[in-house]
Amino acid sequence: MAKRFELKPPQLPSYTWAAGSYLDLFAASAVMQVLFGFTLYWILFVNPELTEENLWMPALGLLSAMGWMMAIVLGIGFDITPLNFGAAPFDKTLISMITALNLSGQILIIIGILIGDIVWFEKLGLMGVTLLAISLCLIGPLAVQFVRIRSKSKQKIGPWYYGPGLAMPVIGVIGLLGWLFWTNELIYELFWLVVVDTFWSMMAFAIIIAHFQGRLGWKLMSKNQLSIAFVIYLILSLLHISLVLGLKMEYISDPRVQATFAAPLLWVFFVSRPDRIWRNAMAKRPHSTQMLLAHSWLVVITCVGFVEGYYDLSSGMFYARLMLLLGVATQAIWAAGDYLHDDHKFKPIEDRRQAWVNTVSMNLAMVGIIYLFIDYVKPDAGLTRISDVTAATVVLLIIAFSDVAIWLIRETLWNHQDWHRIPLFYGTRHADEDDPYADIEDPLE
Repeated sequence: MAKRFELKPPQLPSYTWAAGSYLDLFAASAVMQVLFGFTLYWILFVNPELTEENLWMPALGLLSAMGWMMAIVLGIGFDITPLNFGAAPFDKTLISMITALNLSGQILIIIGILIGDIVWFEKLGLMGVTLLAISLCLIGPLAVQFVRIRSKSKQKIGPWYYGPGLAMPVIGVIGLLGWLFWTNELIYELFWLVVVDTFWSMMAFAIIIAHFQGRLGWKLMSKNQLSIAFVIYLILSLLHISLVLGLKMEYISDPRVQATFAAPLLWVFFVSRPDRIWRNAMAKRPHSTQMLLAHSWLVVITCVGFVEGYYDLSSGMFYARLMLLLGVATQAIWAAGDYLHDDHKFKPIEDRRQAWVNTVSMNLAMVGIIYLFIDYVKPDAGLTRISDVTAATVVLLIIAFSDVAIWLIRETLWNHQDWHRIPLFYGTRHADEDDPYADIEDPLE
Protein backbone atom coordinates (compact mmCIF):
# COMPACT_ATOMS: atom_id res chain seq x y z
CA MET A 1 0.00 0.00 0.00
CA ALA A 2 1.41 3.33 -1.03
CA LYS A 3 2.46 5.64 1.77
CA ARG A 4 0.23 8.66 2.10
CA PHE A 5 1.80 12.09 2.17
CA GLU A 6 0.15 15.21 3.49
CA LEU A 7 1.08 18.68 2.37
CA LYS A 8 1.76 21.02 5.26
CA PRO A 9 0.97 24.72 4.94
CA PRO A 10 4.01 26.98 4.68
CA GLN A 11 5.28 28.29 7.99
CA LEU A 12 4.48 31.92 8.64
CA PRO A 13 7.32 34.42 9.06
CA SER A 14 8.65 34.22 12.60
CA TYR A 15 8.71 37.87 13.52
CA THR A 16 7.39 37.78 17.09
CA TRP A 17 10.54 36.34 18.64
CA ALA A 18 12.16 39.78 18.60
CA ALA A 19 9.56 41.25 21.00
CA GLY A 20 11.31 41.81 24.32
CA SER A 21 14.78 42.14 22.80
CA TYR A 22 14.98 45.70 24.12
CA LEU A 23 15.86 44.56 27.64
CA ASP A 24 19.60 44.08 27.02
CA LEU A 25 19.97 47.37 25.16
CA PHE A 26 18.04 49.25 27.84
CA ALA A 27 20.26 47.75 30.55
CA ALA A 28 23.37 48.68 28.57
CA SER A 29 22.08 52.23 28.15
CA ALA A 30 21.44 52.51 31.90
CA VAL A 31 25.01 51.55 32.75
CA MET A 32 26.44 53.88 30.14
CA GLN A 33 24.31 56.82 31.29
CA VAL A 34 25.90 56.50 34.72
CA LEU A 35 29.39 56.31 33.19
CA PHE A 36 28.56 59.24 30.89
CA GLY A 37 27.63 61.38 33.89
CA PHE A 38 30.85 60.38 35.64
CA THR A 39 32.84 61.20 32.49
CA LEU A 40 31.27 64.64 32.24
CA TYR A 41 32.11 65.29 35.89
CA TRP A 42 35.70 64.12 35.25
CA ILE A 43 36.17 66.48 32.30
CA LEU A 44 34.70 69.53 34.04
CA PHE A 45 36.11 69.14 37.54
CA VAL A 46 38.91 66.54 37.70
CA ASN A 47 40.80 67.02 34.44
CA PRO A 48 39.61 70.35 32.94
CA GLU A 49 42.77 70.48 30.81
CA LEU A 50 40.90 68.31 28.30
CA THR A 51 38.57 71.22 27.59
CA GLU A 52 41.52 73.02 26.03
CA GLU A 53 41.26 70.57 23.12
CA ASN A 54 38.17 70.69 20.90
CA LEU A 55 38.14 66.88 20.86
CA TRP A 56 36.28 66.65 24.16
CA MET A 57 33.11 68.05 22.60
CA PRO A 58 32.88 65.42 19.82
CA ALA A 59 33.68 62.78 22.45
CA LEU A 60 30.67 63.75 24.57
CA GLY A 61 28.56 64.10 21.44
CA LEU A 62 29.48 60.60 20.31
CA LEU A 63 28.91 59.06 23.74
CA SER A 64 25.39 60.43 23.79
CA ALA A 65 24.21 60.73 20.18
CA MET A 66 25.76 57.45 19.00
CA GLY A 67 26.06 55.71 22.36
CA TRP A 68 23.56 55.42 25.21
CA MET A 69 20.83 57.41 23.42
CA MET A 70 21.16 55.19 20.36
CA ALA A 71 21.02 52.06 22.54
CA ILE A 72 17.51 53.00 23.72
CA VAL A 73 16.37 53.77 20.17
CA LEU A 74 17.77 50.47 18.85
CA GLY A 75 16.13 48.57 21.70
CA ILE A 76 12.74 50.06 20.83
CA GLY A 77 13.31 49.42 17.11
CA PHE A 78 14.30 45.77 17.48
CA ASP A 79 11.30 45.20 19.72
CA ILE A 80 8.42 46.75 17.77
CA THR A 81 9.58 47.07 14.16
CA PRO A 82 8.98 43.37 13.39
CA LEU A 83 5.53 43.68 14.97
CA ASN A 84 4.73 46.69 12.79
CA PHE A 85 6.02 45.14 9.58
CA GLY A 86 5.20 41.48 10.19
CA ALA A 87 8.80 40.43 9.53
CA ALA A 88 12.09 40.14 11.41
CA PRO A 89 14.89 39.90 8.82
CA PHE A 90 17.58 39.59 11.48
CA ASP A 91 18.53 37.20 14.27
CA LYS A 92 19.51 37.32 17.93
CA THR A 93 23.18 37.24 17.03
CA LEU A 94 22.87 40.61 15.31
CA ILE A 95 21.19 42.16 18.34
CA SER A 96 23.92 40.81 20.62
CA MET A 97 26.62 42.03 18.25
CA ILE A 98 25.19 45.56 18.04
CA THR A 99 24.81 45.70 21.84
CA ALA A 100 28.44 44.58 22.32
CA LEU A 101 29.75 47.04 19.73
CA ASN A 102 27.78 49.91 21.28
CA LEU A 103 29.02 49.14 24.79
CA SER A 104 32.64 48.53 23.75
CA GLY A 105 32.81 51.69 21.69
CA GLN A 106 31.58 53.88 24.55
CA ILE A 107 33.88 52.22 27.09
CA LEU A 108 36.96 52.77 24.91
CA ILE A 109 36.16 56.47 24.53
CA ILE A 110 35.60 56.83 28.29
CA ILE A 111 38.90 55.05 29.07
CA GLY A 112 40.67 57.47 26.73
CA ILE A 113 39.13 60.40 28.60
CA LEU A 114 40.06 59.02 32.03
CA ILE A 115 43.69 58.39 31.02
CA GLY A 116 43.95 62.11 30.33
CA ASP A 117 46.72 61.89 27.74
CA ILE A 118 45.63 63.47 24.45
CA VAL A 119 47.52 60.92 22.31
CA TRP A 120 45.87 57.97 24.04
CA PHE A 121 42.59 59.86 24.00
CA GLU A 122 42.76 60.11 20.20
CA LYS A 123 43.80 56.47 19.70
CA LEU A 124 41.30 54.85 22.05
CA GLY A 125 38.63 57.26 20.89
CA LEU A 126 39.24 56.25 17.27
CA MET A 127 38.83 52.59 18.19
CA GLY A 128 35.64 53.39 20.09
CA VAL A 129 34.14 55.54 17.32
CA THR A 130 34.93 52.82 14.78
CA LEU A 131 32.96 50.26 16.80
CA LEU A 132 30.02 52.67 17.17
CA ALA A 133 30.10 53.37 13.42
CA ILE A 134 30.12 49.66 12.58
CA SER A 135 27.14 49.05 14.88
CA LEU A 136 25.14 51.70 13.02
CA CYS A 137 26.22 50.56 9.56
CA LEU A 138 24.77 47.12 10.38
CA ILE A 139 21.33 48.77 10.62
CA GLY A 140 21.38 50.01 7.03
CA PRO A 141 20.50 46.75 5.24
CA LEU A 142 17.68 46.10 7.72
CA ALA A 143 16.20 49.55 7.12
CA VAL A 144 16.30 48.94 3.35
CA GLN A 145 14.40 45.66 3.77
CA PHE A 146 11.72 47.35 5.86
CA VAL A 147 11.34 50.07 3.23
CA ARG A 148 10.71 47.37 0.62
CA ILE A 149 7.86 45.84 2.64
CA ARG A 150 6.48 49.14 3.92
CA SER A 151 3.20 48.67 2.03
CA LYS A 152 2.38 45.70 4.30
CA SER A 153 3.22 47.48 7.53
CA LYS A 154 0.80 48.54 10.25
CA GLN A 155 2.81 51.54 11.43
CA LYS A 156 1.11 54.93 11.19
CA ILE A 157 3.90 57.45 10.71
CA GLY A 158 5.09 56.65 7.18
CA PRO A 159 8.66 57.64 6.23
CA TRP A 160 9.32 58.99 9.71
CA TYR A 161 9.48 55.35 10.80
CA TYR A 162 12.19 54.05 8.49
CA GLY A 163 13.89 57.36 7.61
CA PRO A 164 16.05 57.45 10.76
CA GLY A 165 17.02 53.80 10.17
CA LEU A 166 18.28 54.62 6.68
CA ALA A 167 20.23 57.56 8.13
CA MET A 168 22.05 55.54 10.81
CA PRO A 169 24.90 54.31 8.56
CA VAL A 170 25.37 57.90 7.38
CA ILE A 171 25.80 59.30 10.87
CA GLY A 172 28.08 56.36 11.70
CA VAL A 173 30.41 57.34 8.86
CA ILE A 174 30.12 61.07 9.67
CA GLY A 175 30.93 60.33 13.33
CA LEU A 176 34.07 58.45 12.30
CA LEU A 177 35.14 61.23 9.93
CA GLY A 178 34.46 63.81 12.63
CA TRP A 179 36.90 62.05 14.94
CA LEU A 180 39.57 61.43 12.30
CA PHE A 181 39.55 65.05 11.12
CA TRP A 182 38.53 66.89 14.28
CA THR A 183 41.08 69.65 13.59
CA ASN A 184 39.40 70.40 10.24
CA GLU A 185 36.80 73.09 10.88
CA LEU A 186 34.67 72.01 7.92
CA ILE A 187 34.47 68.34 8.98
CA TYR A 188 33.99 69.36 12.59
CA GLU A 189 30.97 71.48 11.66
CA LEU A 190 29.62 68.78 9.33
CA PHE A 191 29.62 66.36 12.27
CA TRP A 192 27.30 68.56 14.32
CA LEU A 193 25.14 69.52 11.34
CA VAL A 194 24.41 65.91 10.40
CA VAL A 195 24.44 64.08 13.73
CA VAL A 196 22.61 66.59 15.94
CA ASP A 197 20.87 69.20 13.78
CA THR A 198 19.50 66.72 11.24
CA PHE A 199 19.49 63.16 12.57
CA TRP A 200 18.46 63.68 16.18
CA SER A 201 15.84 66.26 15.36
CA MET A 202 14.44 63.74 12.85
CA MET A 203 14.63 60.88 15.33
CA ALA A 204 13.12 62.89 18.18
CA PHE A 205 10.19 64.03 16.06
CA ALA A 206 9.65 60.50 14.71
CA ILE A 207 9.41 59.19 18.28
CA ILE A 208 7.07 62.00 19.32
CA ILE A 209 4.69 61.53 16.39
CA ALA A 210 4.86 57.74 16.84
CA HIS A 211 3.65 58.18 20.41
CA PHE A 212 0.74 60.51 19.75
CA GLN A 213 -0.43 59.25 16.37
CA GLY A 214 0.91 55.69 16.26
CA ARG A 215 0.55 54.45 19.82
CA LEU A 216 -2.29 56.61 21.15
CA GLY A 217 -4.16 56.85 17.85
CA TRP A 218 -4.61 60.63 17.89
CA LYS A 219 -5.46 61.84 14.39
CA LEU A 220 -2.80 64.44 13.66
CA MET A 221 -1.73 63.94 10.05
CA SER A 222 -2.81 61.81 7.09
CA LYS A 223 -0.39 59.49 5.28
CA ASN A 224 0.09 62.03 2.49
CA GLN A 225 0.73 64.81 4.98
CA LEU A 226 3.30 62.66 6.79
CA SER A 227 5.16 61.99 3.54
CA ILE A 228 5.06 65.64 2.48
CA ALA A 229 6.19 66.74 5.95
CA PHE A 230 9.15 64.35 5.75
CA VAL A 231 10.23 65.55 2.30
CA ILE A 232 10.02 69.22 3.28
CA TYR A 233 11.92 68.47 6.50
CA LEU A 234 14.75 66.90 4.46
CA ILE A 235 14.81 69.86 2.08
CA LEU A 236 15.03 72.36 4.94
CA SER A 237 17.73 70.29 6.67
CA LEU A 238 19.81 69.98 3.49
CA LEU A 239 19.41 73.71 2.92
CA HIS A 240 20.67 74.38 6.46
CA ILE A 241 23.65 72.07 5.97
CA SER A 242 24.52 73.57 2.57
CA LEU A 243 24.32 77.18 3.74
CA VAL A 244 26.41 76.62 6.87
CA LEU A 245 29.05 74.65 4.95
CA GLY A 246 29.03 77.41 2.32
CA LEU A 247 29.72 79.89 5.11
CA LYS A 248 32.59 77.78 6.48
CA MET A 249 34.07 77.45 2.97
CA GLU A 250 33.72 81.24 2.48
CA TYR A 251 31.37 80.93 -0.48
CA ILE A 252 28.81 82.78 1.65
CA SER A 253 29.75 85.84 3.67
CA ASP A 254 26.58 86.43 5.69
CA PRO A 255 26.82 84.48 9.00
CA ARG A 256 23.08 84.85 9.54
CA VAL A 257 22.53 81.77 7.36
CA GLN A 258 23.25 79.75 10.52
CA ALA A 259 19.80 80.78 11.74
CA THR A 260 18.36 78.22 9.29
CA PHE A 261 18.90 75.77 12.17
CA ALA A 262 15.44 76.86 13.33
CA ALA A 263 13.60 76.15 10.07
CA PRO A 264 13.31 72.30 10.21
CA LEU A 265 12.34 72.39 13.90
CA LEU A 266 9.70 75.05 13.39
CA TRP A 267 8.31 73.10 10.44
CA VAL A 268 7.91 69.78 12.26
CA PHE A 269 6.40 71.50 15.28
CA PHE A 270 3.59 73.23 13.40
CA VAL A 271 2.97 70.48 10.86
CA SER A 272 2.32 68.03 13.71
CA ARG A 273 -0.76 70.01 14.70
CA PRO A 274 0.16 71.11 18.24
CA ASP A 275 -3.39 72.43 18.61
CA ARG A 276 -4.76 68.90 18.33
CA ILE A 277 -2.10 67.50 20.63
CA TRP A 278 -2.87 70.05 23.35
CA ARG A 279 -6.62 69.72 22.83
CA ASN A 280 -6.36 66.00 23.53
CA ALA A 281 -4.03 66.63 26.47
CA MET A 282 -6.37 69.22 27.99
CA ALA A 283 -9.25 66.77 27.53
CA LYS A 284 -7.22 64.47 29.81
CA ARG A 285 -6.81 61.73 27.25
CA PRO A 286 -4.05 59.38 28.53
CA HIS A 287 -0.60 60.28 27.25
CA SER A 288 2.99 60.74 28.37
CA THR A 289 3.48 64.16 29.96
CA GLN A 290 7.20 63.93 29.30
CA MET A 291 6.57 63.32 25.59
CA LEU A 292 4.24 66.33 25.51
CA LEU A 293 6.93 68.52 27.08
CA ALA A 294 9.56 67.20 24.66
CA HIS A 295 7.34 68.31 21.78
CA SER A 296 6.71 71.72 23.37
CA TRP A 297 10.43 72.46 23.81
CA LEU A 298 10.79 72.51 20.01
CA VAL A 299 9.45 76.08 19.97
CA VAL A 300 11.88 77.31 22.63
CA ILE A 301 14.84 75.62 20.95
CA THR A 302 13.82 77.20 17.66
CA CYS A 303 14.10 80.64 19.29
CA VAL A 304 17.44 79.84 20.95
CA GLY A 305 18.85 78.45 17.69
CA PHE A 306 17.66 81.47 15.72
CA VAL A 307 19.37 83.88 18.14
CA GLU A 308 22.61 81.89 18.21
CA GLY A 309 22.70 81.64 14.44
CA TYR A 310 21.42 85.06 13.42
CA TYR A 311 23.74 87.00 15.72
CA ASP A 312 26.72 84.71 15.00
CA LEU A 313 27.56 84.17 18.67
CA SER A 314 30.94 82.72 19.51
CA SER A 315 29.21 79.77 21.20
CA GLY A 316 28.18 78.56 17.74
CA MET A 317 25.01 76.51 18.22
CA PHE A 318 26.05 75.10 21.59
CA TYR A 319 22.96 76.01 23.63
CA ALA A 320 20.45 75.10 20.92
CA ARG A 321 22.10 71.74 20.25
CA LEU A 322 22.44 70.96 23.95
CA MET A 323 18.75 71.67 24.50
CA LEU A 324 17.78 69.67 21.41
CA LEU A 325 19.67 66.62 22.68
CA LEU A 326 18.48 66.93 26.29
CA GLY A 327 15.13 68.71 26.29
CA VAL A 328 13.66 67.05 23.20
CA ALA A 329 15.54 63.92 22.10
CA THR A 330 16.47 62.52 25.51
CA GLN A 331 13.05 63.13 27.00
CA ALA A 332 11.38 61.59 23.95
CA ILE A 333 13.39 58.36 24.10
CA TRP A 334 12.95 58.11 27.88
CA ALA A 335 9.19 58.49 27.54
CA ALA A 336 9.03 56.02 24.64
CA GLY A 337 11.05 53.44 26.55
CA ASP A 338 8.85 53.86 29.61
CA TYR A 339 5.68 53.41 27.54
CA LEU A 340 7.05 50.37 25.71
CA HIS A 341 8.01 48.61 28.94
CA ASP A 342 4.56 49.27 30.41
CA ASP A 343 3.10 47.78 27.22
CA HIS A 344 5.09 44.62 27.90
CA LYS A 345 3.73 44.60 31.45
CA PHE A 346 0.18 44.95 30.10
CA LYS A 347 -0.41 47.96 32.31
CA PRO A 348 -3.56 49.88 31.30
CA ILE A 349 -2.76 53.31 29.90
CA GLU A 350 -5.03 54.96 32.46
CA ASP A 351 -3.00 53.47 35.33
CA ARG A 352 0.47 54.34 34.10
CA ARG A 353 2.82 56.42 36.16
CA GLN A 354 4.20 59.73 35.01
CA ALA A 355 7.95 59.81 35.54
CA TRP A 356 7.74 62.98 37.60
CA VAL A 357 11.23 62.89 39.13
CA ASN A 358 13.21 62.86 35.89
CA THR A 359 10.57 64.91 34.04
CA VAL A 360 10.57 67.76 36.56
CA SER A 361 14.36 67.62 36.98
CA MET A 362 15.09 67.68 33.27
CA ASN A 363 12.67 70.50 32.50
CA LEU A 364 13.94 72.63 35.39
CA ALA A 365 17.45 72.01 34.04
CA MET A 366 16.28 73.29 30.65
CA VAL A 367 15.01 76.45 32.37
CA GLY A 368 18.44 76.79 33.96
CA ILE A 369 20.13 76.48 30.55
CA ILE A 370 17.88 79.22 29.17
CA TYR A 371 18.84 81.44 32.12
CA LEU A 372 22.53 80.83 31.36
CA PHE A 373 21.92 81.46 27.66
CA ILE A 374 20.28 84.82 28.37
CA ASP A 375 23.24 85.81 30.54
CA TYR A 376 25.60 84.73 27.74
CA VAL A 377 23.75 86.78 25.11
CA LYS A 378 23.10 89.81 27.32
CA PRO A 379 25.73 89.91 30.06
CA ASP A 380 24.46 93.37 30.99
CA ALA A 381 20.93 92.08 31.60
CA GLY A 382 21.57 92.02 35.34
CA LEU A 383 20.99 88.30 35.90
CA THR A 384 22.49 87.23 39.21
CA ARG A 385 23.79 84.07 40.91
CA ILE A 386 25.05 82.60 37.65
CA SER A 387 27.39 80.17 39.40
CA ASP A 388 24.53 78.96 41.61
CA VAL A 389 22.27 78.43 38.59
CA THR A 390 25.05 76.52 36.83
CA ALA A 391 25.53 74.24 39.83
CA ALA A 392 21.79 73.75 40.25
CA THR A 393 21.42 72.87 36.55
CA VAL A 394 24.16 70.24 36.80
CA VAL A 395 22.57 68.77 39.95
CA LEU A 396 19.15 68.62 38.27
CA LEU A 397 20.64 66.80 35.28
CA ILE A 398 22.35 64.33 37.62
CA ILE A 399 19.02 63.70 39.39
CA ALA A 400 17.21 63.15 36.07
CA PHE A 401 19.82 60.76 34.68
CA SER A 402 20.16 58.89 37.97
CA ASP A 403 16.41 58.40 38.25
CA VAL A 404 16.19 56.99 34.72
CA ALA A 405 19.25 54.78 35.19
CA ILE A 406 17.84 53.32 38.42
CA TRP A 407 14.48 52.71 36.75
CA LEU A 408 16.08 51.05 33.72
CA ILE A 409 18.27 48.77 35.81
CA ARG A 410 15.42 47.84 38.17
CA GLU A 411 12.94 47.13 35.38
CA THR A 412 15.27 45.32 32.98
CA LEU A 413 17.02 43.09 35.52
CA TRP A 414 14.13 42.43 37.90
CA ASN A 415 10.34 42.91 38.09
CA HIS A 416 9.57 40.41 35.34
CA GLN A 417 6.73 38.66 37.12
CA ASP A 418 4.09 40.53 35.12
CA TRP A 419 6.11 40.82 31.91
CA HIS A 420 4.68 39.57 28.58
CA ARG A 421 6.57 38.76 25.41
CA ILE A 422 4.08 40.44 23.04
CA PRO A 423 3.35 43.97 24.29
CA LEU A 424 -0.09 45.44 24.81
CA PHE A 425 -1.57 47.08 21.70
CA TYR A 426 0.70 45.11 19.35
CA GLY A 427 -0.82 41.86 20.59
CA THR A 428 -4.31 43.07 19.71
CA ARG A 429 -3.18 44.21 16.26
CA HIS A 430 -1.92 40.71 15.41
CA ALA A 431 -4.61 38.74 17.23
CA ASP A 432 -5.93 37.32 13.96
CA GLU A 433 -2.52 35.95 12.91
CA ASP A 434 -0.92 32.65 13.86
CA ASP A 435 2.09 33.01 16.10
CA PRO A 436 4.74 30.34 15.33
CA TYR A 437 6.10 30.84 18.84
CA ALA A 438 2.76 30.69 20.64
CA ASP A 439 3.48 27.32 22.25
CA ILE A 440 6.92 28.28 23.53
CA GLU A 441 6.97 29.21 27.20
CA ASP A 442 8.07 32.76 27.86
CA PRO A 443 11.16 32.66 30.12
CA LEU A 444 10.28 36.03 31.67
CA GLU A 445 6.68 35.32 32.54
